Amino acid sequence: MILRFRDLRIAVRLGLLGALMLAATIIVAVGGWQGLTKTHALELSSRQKMAAFATAVDTARVAQVGFKKQVQEWKDLLLRGGDPSSFQKYRSAFTDDSDKVSADLAALKDQMAKLGISTAGVETAIATHADLQTKYLAALAHYDTKDPATAHVVDGLVKGIDRPPTAAIDDLVAAMKRSSAAASALVDIESDKTARGALRLLVSASVCALLAGALATWLLTHSITVPIGRAVKLAQAVAQGNLSEQTEASSCDETGMLLAALGEMSDQLQRVVGAIRKESSEISSSTQQIAKGNLDLSARTSEQAAALEETAATMQEFTESVSFNAKGAREASVLAESASETARQSSGAMSEAVAAMAQIRGVSSRIAEITEMMDRLATQTHILAINAAVEAAHAGEAGRGFAIVAGEVQSLARNSRAASGQIRSLIDESVAIVASGTQRIGDAESMVGQLLRGVDEVARTVGAIARGSVEQASGIQQVNRAVSQMDQVTQNNAALVEEAAAAADAVQQRALSLVHSVEFFKLAPDAKAA
Repeated sequence: MILRFRDLRIAVRLGLLGALMLAATIIVAVGGWQGLTKTHALELSSRQKMAAFATAVDTARVAQVGFKKQVQEWKDLLLRGGDPSSFQKYRSAFTDDSDKVSADLAALKDQMAKLGISTAGVETAIATHADLQTKYLAALAHYDTKDPATAHVVDGLVKGIDRPPTAAIDDLVAAMKRSSAAASALVDIESDKTARGALRLLVSASVCALLAGALATWLLTHSITVPIGRAVKLAQAVAQGNLSEQTEASSCDETGMLLAALGEMSDQLQRVVGAIRKESSEISSSTQQIAKGNLDLSARTSEQAAALEETAATMQEFTESVSFNAKGAREASVLAESASETARQSSGAMSEAVAAMAQIRGVSSRIAEITEMMDRLATQTHILAINAAVEAAHAGEAGRGFAIVAGEVQSLARNSRAASGQIRSLIDESVAIVASGTQRIGDAESMVGQLLRGVDEVARTVGAIARGSVEQASGIQQVNRAVSQMDQVTQNNAALVEEAAAAADAVQQRALSLVHSVEFFKLAPDAKAA
């Protein structure tokens, strides 16, 4: 997409304007330089040409003067060449002048050819001069230095023949003057034409540069001042409270960004002012409701304060009752702890009895073991006695004494076994009695344990009741203080409600003032609807 001129940044446009003015200045300078160069070249060419014409004119005049001197030398030759030395002198001078004139005419012919001038006139002059020279020299053959009369004869022979060369040379000089004058006039015309052309080119380039600069300056100024004017108009409208003025940025340069920013600012102000107007109306309505609610709250707060005073008196009586219950609970807790201590002592005694019965059971067990050992010893002794009796019977008469002893030992073994059985019976009976006593003592200990646990539970319950009563008394006191504080707070709230009512009234007045202030701004219809 081609970038529009008004979308360029101002710095870029200023740079382009400067570049355009610089380019126009360069074009004007180049045009002027070309005109001056052409004029200078023409002037040099004209000077060289006019110098060549001046040289040619001078050559023609030199030839004219030389021819006249030649003619004069001819006359001097005829008049003063009466002796041979004078004749030879003037004849040499005449011949030299003739050669010079011929050389000058030949040089003039070359110069005229270089200048582009017709050489017909100079060729005629050269021809007539050569013919004149021939005739002069031919007539001079009749001259005798010894006879002065021959001079008149010779003069008569060439009388009037110098007029054609003189006329030709004079015409040639006049023609050269005319050609020089014409060339000078032509040079003046060409110089004037060149100067006028250069001037026209310089003026045209200057005018074009000025027009381009003026047009570019106008476009740049217009592209800057018009958006700025629109921005100023929008700012003035906003300053006067008219937010309905709309503008759109038509370019992407700094002025376009300024218009876009101002347009966005105006839109934002419309939204903000519209919102403030709406909110201020709602605030005014809300403050009216708050004021009404504060009045109702003030009345209810007064009623609550009265109810709290009655509650405080009731709580005071309840506090005294709870304090009395807490005192009784503490006394019951002390008695429960005493009963618990007695139960613990009984439980300790029963534990000691159980331990003693356990020791008796242990001793009875050991006695039973000893009795069993004695029974085994009696059995072995009986067996040994039987063996000894058998051996005594085998021995015969020699073993009678040993048989008597074996019989006694056998009798002793039977008695020992019988005593051991009695002891075992007594021990078994004792163990049974101890076991029965141990079981009863265990049952008694279990019951004492249950009693102790019940007493502990009662003690804990009574303690908990006592602590609960204390905590309840403390809580009731805190509730009492809280009720008193609530009473104080309620009274403070009543005062604050009155202050809030006054503040709400003040806020309502401020809201009404804000509404009037916001009404200063004029919003667009869509902003009002929003």
